Amino acid sequence: MRQALAIVAMVVSMLMHSAHAQPLTVDPESIVPLPGKFDMEAPAPDVPPEMARFSGAWIGTWHDDRHILVVERITRDGHANVVFAQSDSALYGSNREWWRDTAEIVDGVLTMTGFRIFRYAFDGPDRLYLTATMKNGAVTSGLLVRADPARLAAGERPAAWPWPGEHVSVPHLKVRTPDGTRPIMLEGTFYPPDGTAPAPLAIFTHGSDVGKNQLRSWSFSTEARWLRDNGFAVLVLMRRGRGTSEGINGEEDFGRDHDGGLNDVSAGVAEAVDDLDSAIAFGRTLPGVKPGPVLLAGQSRGGFLAMHYAGLKPNEVMGVVNFVGGWYPYGPVTTSYYANAGRGAADKVPQLWLYADNDRLYPEALIREYHQAFTAAGGSVRFELLHGVPGDGHLLRLYPERWRAIGDAFLGALRH
Repeated sequence: MRQALAIVAMVVSMLMHSAHAQPLTVDPESIVPLPGKFDMEAPAPDVPPEMARFSGAWIGTWHDDRHILVVERITRDGHANVVFAQSDSALYGSNREWWRDTAEIVDGVLTMTGFRIFRYAFDGPDRLYLTATMKNGAVTSGLLVRADPARLAAGERPAAWPWPGEHVSVPHLKVRTPDGTRPIMLEGTFYPPDGTAPAPLAIFTHGSDVGKNQLRSWSFSTEARWLRDNGFAVLVLMRRGRGTSEGINGEEDFGRDHDGGLNDVSAGVAEAVDDLDSAIAFGRTLPGVKPGPVLLAGQSRGGFLAMHYAGLKPNEVMGVVNFVGGWYPYGPVTTSYYANAGRGAADKVPQLWLYADNDRLYPEALIREYHQAFTAAGGSVRFELLHGVPGDGHLLRLYPERWRAIGDAFLGALRH
């Protein structure tokens, strides 16, 4: 009896050890649910090839979150039965889910309509570029590649999900790992120029976030494609401690007075400048990049950084596109940066500033204060304060119909 109990105890111990050896939790944003089987039907011979090529499973991203599309059936008139699936997203407040829906294929685009409009178009033999338009007009995008539907239905998921551009590692020019053996590496996404001729480099970088959202990577695929359509090679930068970039994000290390009031943001700004220095140096080594000054663009803190950097090193910058730029919404500490940038850049660096009058972070009075300080110091800028942006104007970049024509005109003049 004792021997039997010992054997049972040993088996339980082994099972417990095995259980502990397995991961007990996973990142909830890595889970994309699907039905246990798909109702796949191969396209009939009378389905046009440009429609039939959509058939099958596609896996990738939508607004930088995980997304799967399965096209189960296509008829000769372009009607399709699809499965749509997405992951959790804390940033967007959406739950992971899947559902079956219908779609229509017209002129090489598969479109699903409803409370959002999804458009999928081929971006290569086995790549789909997705643009999603919300009811309020906001536009997000993503990229998918072909996958095996049977493996997806069985629960398989890739270790690394497809990304809208080419992931690259940017070596930092100043900061090294704690052991000093190598530079820390910053995350980048590279979008090669559209064509065979070398193109000038554009660098796009992000704003600020809090908490674990700082670990989110941004592809800025909509803005990157807009810049590439206008003749640029594009490098999207995640500054240190953001996304998968190494290092610690010190941009929030503000100086405080005795009473706790904000009186200095210079350390964080200088840190971001060093990161941008590293991206510019690395970007100039990428294939298809033309030597010379670069275009700087960014969202919120990234827009501020583009403007600030152009004031520090105007000979390195061919132009600036600033989407709702600001470092921190406190004029007594931040307005002087705009004046300094105006003096430094003067009329040597063309700039486009795009703001909205209903920005939840930067009120109109503060935006105008920034603009006045910049121009009074000698800065030259096309300043657009747009009205009627849905919801929060700080998300202006998501509404390209509001700014793209203005942006196209600015970039067209810059290139000629």
